Parts: sequence; structure tokens; C-alpha cells
Amino acid sequence: MSISQVRYQDGASHDGDNNFYTLSSLEATIDQVKKSSLGHDELISIMEDLAEYLDDYPGREIIGLEGKLLRGDRSDLVERATRLKNKFARKVAKDQMSLVEQTVYIQILSAICSSWHQCIYPAIMSGQGKIEIDRLVNIEIIQPVHKAIVRYDSLITTELVSGMLYFLTGLCHVSWGIKC
Repeated sequence: MSISQVRYQDGASHDGDNNFYTLSSLEATIDQVKKSSLGHDELISIMEDLAEYLDDYPGREIIGLEGKLLRGDRSDLVERATRLKNKFARKVAKDQMSLVEQTVYIQILSAICSSWHQCIYPAIMSGQGKIEIDRLVNIEIIQPVHKAIVRYDSLITTELVSGMLYFLTGLCHVSWGIKC
């Protein structure tokens, strides 16, 4: 049995250097997806679930990423956000035939949306400043999502996770202002 296969009763994993840690729920889900989805054709239905995140949010005005950031008084993010959103969109297109990758994207995009609506958006609505919002985005979304993904794909960067957030912004799944 290799080190990467060692699992303990409490759900902890071994990362190969005698450091033990408990998996977050997102990490555990990604681990389960990676193990269970290989070779299962019935997972085609995940395409429909992913499509929910790849399409514009129903009933909201289509004004593009830049317009949405400007509505949220975040002109400082437009250039970087556009570049990172496009980078993630290219990755999704490249991985569209991989059911494993699509399933992982569903979990990640869902986690980002949930964290946004539970932590970030209320802070925006309460009038928190840009520095505090950026700090919350990093602590509540970028770092935990990156930590969960990088175990399975060492090429995933925090920049790509940011691109996922901006991708969702462009499709109006998350809003940086009072109204999307």
C-alpha cells in the first residue's frame, strides 16, 4: 500500500511527510468524486448540473463582468478579473470531456457561491470597505478552495480560483453590488 492510499478511522489523511490533517468537506467530496467517478458513464447527468453554473443566472440583466464590477464600485478589479475569468473559461472548455473534472467544477463553483452568499455578500450589504471585502474573499473563498483542489491537481493556482469567482460574477451568480 502506498502512502497516498493510507486512510485513518477519523478521516485524517497522510500527506507523505508525517503531517496528518483532517480533510475539509470540499476536500473529502473531491476525493470521493475522483475515486468513484472513474469509468461510470451514468455521470453524464453532471453536465446538466455544471451547465447551471456555465449559463447566465436566469432573470438577471446581462451587462458583462466589467459592468457588474463597476456596479459594485470595483473598477480596481476589472482588468485582472477579466483576465482570470477568461483563463478559467478556457480551462472549463478544455476539460469539457472529462466527467471527473466537470464534477469537481460543480463542487467548487457551488462552494464558491455558497461562501459568497453566506459571508461576502452580507459584508458588502453592511457597507464593509474594499479592503475588508478582499480579505474576506481570500479567507472564505480563495484559500479554502485552493487548499481543497491543490491536493488533486497541483497545477491549480489561487489565481485560477479567483478566475472561478470572476467567472461566476460575469454570469451573475455572485454580485459585488446591491443589484446584479
